[in-house]
Amino acid sequence: MWGQIVALHGRYPKALAWLQEGWWNDEELLETLCAIAVWRVEVDDAGVDSREELAFHLQLRELSQVLRQVGGGVTKAWKPSALPDEWRDG
Repeated sequence: MWGQIVALHGRYPKALAWLQEGWWNDEELLETLCAIAVWRVEVDDAGVDSREELAFHLQLRELSQVLRQVGGGVTKAWKPSALPDEWRDG
C-alpha cells in the first residue's frame, strides 16, 4: 500500500502537494489515501467507463482542497521516502 501511495503522489504531485509529514497517523486521511490509491489502480487496470475517470479526479480534487485547508506549510510537506517505522511489522 505504501508503494501505491508513493506512486499516487508521484503521478499527482500538485493535487497532493499539501500532504503533510506523518499523514499516516491520521486514520481518516490514511484510509482515504489508501482508498484513492486502490481506486487509481482499479481504473488503470480495468477502467472502461470514462465516468469512473471523471469521478476519480473529482474525488482527488476534493482531497486536495481538504489538504490545503488543513495546511501546514511547505516545511512540513511530505516527501515520499522509505516505509516509516510505524508501517513495519514489528
